[in-house]
Amino acid sequence: MAAQMLLVIDLIESAAVVILAVLSITFIGSRLDKSFWLRGLACGLIFGVTGLVSMASPVSPVAGVVIDARNVVLALSAVIGGPVSAAITAAILGAMRAFYGGSGMIAGLFSILIVALASSGLWLWLQRHQGGVLGIRSLLVLAVIVGFLPLMSLVLLPALPAQTLFLIAVLVGPVNFVSIVLLGLVFMGEAQRRWAMGAYQESRALLEAVVDNAPAVLFQLKELRPGAARFTYLSAGTRRVLGIKGEDLIKDPSSVTRFLSADDIASLSARLADSAHDMSPWSTEVELSVAAGAPIWVRISAKPRIDPHGGVIWDGLLFDITERKRVEQMKNDFISTVSHELRTPLTSIRGALGLVTGGAAGELPPSVTPLIKIAHSNAERLVRLINDILDIEKIESGRMSFELVPMAPEIVVKHAVEASRSYLPEKDVSIRFVNEAPEAMVMADADRLHQVLANLLSNAIKYSPQGEEVLVHQQLLAGGGLRISVIDHGPGVPPGFRDRIFRRFEQADSSATRGQSGTGLGLNIVKAIVERLGGAVSFESRPDVETAFHIDLREHEHSAVQSNEAEEADSMVGPVLICEDDEEMAVVISQHLRDHGVLAEVAPDLKAAGAELAEKEYLAVVVDVDLREQKWLFLMKELCARTSRDGTPLILMSADLVEARQALNGSAVGIVAWLDRPIDGIGLRRAAAAIADKLPQRRPQILHVEDDDSLLKVMSAELGPEVRVIPARSMQEARRELARRSFDLVILDLQLPDGQGEDLLDSIPSETAVVVFSASDPGEELCRRVQAAMTKTRFSETAIGNLVRQLAFRRGESLPTKALKRPIARAS
Repeated sequence: MAAQMLLVIDLIESAAVVILAVLSITFIGSRLDKSFWLRGLACGLIFGVTGLVSMASPVSPVAGVVIDARNVVLALSAVIGGPVSAAITAAILGAMRAFYGGSGMIAGLFSILIVALASSGLWLWLQRHQGGVLGIRSLLVLAVIVGFLPLMSLVLLPALPAQTLFLIAVLVGPVNFVSIVLLGLVFMGEAQRRWAMGAYQESRALLEAVVDNAPAVLFQLKELRPGAARFTYLSAGTRRVLGIKGEDLIKDPSSVTRFLSADDIASLSARLADSAHDMSPWSTEVELSVAAGAPIWVRISAKPRIDPHGGVIWDGLLFDITERKRVEQMKNDFISTVSHELRTPLTSIRGALGLVTGGAAGELPPSVTPLIKIAHSNAERLVRLINDILDIEKIESGRMSFELVPMAPEIVVKHAVEASRSYLPEKDVSIRFVNEAPEAMVMADADRLHQVLANLLSNAIKYSPQGEEVLVHQQLLAGGGLRISVIDHGPGVPPGFRDRIFRRFEQADSSATRGQSGTGLGLNIVKAIVERLGGAVSFESRPDVETAFHIDLREHEHSAVQSNEAEEADSMVGPVLICEDDEEMAVVISQHLRDHGVLAEVAPDLKAAGAELAEKEYLAVVVDVDLREQKWLFLMKELCARTSRDGTPLILMSADLVEARQALNGSAVGIVAWLDRPIDGIGLRRAAAAIADKLPQRRPQILHVEDDDSLLKVMSAELGPEVRVIPARSMQEARRELARRSFDLVILDLQLPDGQGEDLLDSIPSETAVVVFSASDPGEELCRRVQAAMTKTRFSETAIGNLVRQLAFRRGESLPTKALKRPIARAS
């Protein structure tokens, strides 16, 4: 028992040395792994020295018998270092044993040899089948080799008592077995630790390489107090993007103020405070003033989290978007150029074609008329395309302006319906308006709502079958709000397209729709505008049965709207009495007169008209003659006599003018205009001008500042002979004309050859009305300085002509002069 204890103590002492050797091997092993011979040499020498130390302090359980840990050391040398290591260690240990000599020398040398050979064989097997990795099963095999193979050498010892041989076997076998297992586990644990450390260092190096070479700066912010934070980490990209080392920003947080303006610092502080409060991600774009070079634009995005200590930390990215901003500016400049270079000639083309198709150039030969209509239709199509592209750009940049006011949507809907009747006339599609909420009021922008309805109506007409009907339905929703629906009976929306219908540039690619032209922008613009109006857009579709697009808007109280309409009515003249039994036609005529600054009242028949004339004075009377009415001739003659005595102009409309003229014969006194049914816009404009002729007037003088000769001619023709138009093709020419004479109104283009038209405003007297008509969209500040601002291609020449006449006649006192309460139109 005492011998066993001595052996264990000796092996423990040897184990300490062996562990030191194993640690040394694992420390240098990674440096020598790539060289088979150097690794074998180093391991062999280290384990050889370790074996010498073990052999220097052996245990002698019986006289003449010496036991040490040489075989344990040799086996580990072979398994760790390979055959070269085993050979070197075996040579050193064998030389030492030969030096000691004695009767057991042969047995000792044999033991060293068989352990070296068996352990080397195990190393070869591990290299071939286990990738050189020592596992638990291979470790047990090694323990068996070291524990029991050396016992074979006992037969080579001199004759010893059986009890002594048994004692040696009992001491050497189990102790060597356990020693190999324990020391092998130490080696395996250290190897595993070294592998894990290597893998960690490799993954960290890989991560750092990816982070440092990423196109963005990765950062980490830690909250110090609400609205304030400091960097705790910045990737190496900080030097590339900001021109400063990340470590410097971490050490000196105040250096951040060198990059940001005071406003940006305040904005970021507010974002941090809000994000820390509700743990929401945030992002922003700011301009930074870097040390070297021009300022740069960056996009910063971060997401908060709670650290183990309960503080708020943001993990984020900082991207350099300077190039993107530069490209955006180039795009904006290009769009601005396209806006000016295309809008002006298109305005002239469309205006000229519109005048020709309207009969301003006289009656056209039958062979020419279809060609002119084709050209006019395609000019309108090109105008819509350009306007859609420019609208998308304005929506993206947030420059699309909205002027939300209380309004009655019925008026806008009727205008949109009337404007859409001329779209694709060859399809013979009719439009019917059903209004179940005539008193409804909403908070909206009339121009934008008109644009939405025009888009939906043009789509409905385009996809409707020949001769079908499009229904516009206005109704109140059960849960509150107003719904305007545009319903057609076309092919419908394909099921696979429904999720993409409001996306930009999306078009249904089916046999039913592939032949239809379009940009795929209209519905995207509709959705953006309706959402800006505080509403929502949706659709329902049953293929080949019915498709309905719905605009849902919030209702508004009536009082504010009524006050606004009262102010508008106060700035108008009239009234004019309209004798018309068709309610829809009465609305159309009333609106055309209203566009000329004239209020209108409606009488359903001649008898009612006579009663109204007996009660009050009217600026003029418009009568739709119904030849089927039995007493029409008697009542009409009576009305003619009454209006003639009062000097009230009379305008007659009839489906059969020849018969009406013959029936009235000499009784047709006081009639200033005869209009054919169905009525058209040109006839109504001439009728409105005839009403204005009743009053004393002078020809208003208008200065048209425009460098495009074709547009000057088109606008002059549109305005007609009742006004005098003086052209000015440059800033210098305009200033010269303004110095020579006074004008009732100035039509102003913003982009002129020698400067910006806006600079002329200081030279225009305050009492002179100014209408901006330019290819460039005027800003809100400019809109506030002028009476009206209209964009080329957004408004037709007829619309600008009507507006200019209205303003010019008021200023020229052809109609009673009253101050305008607000601009009549503005930039789209």
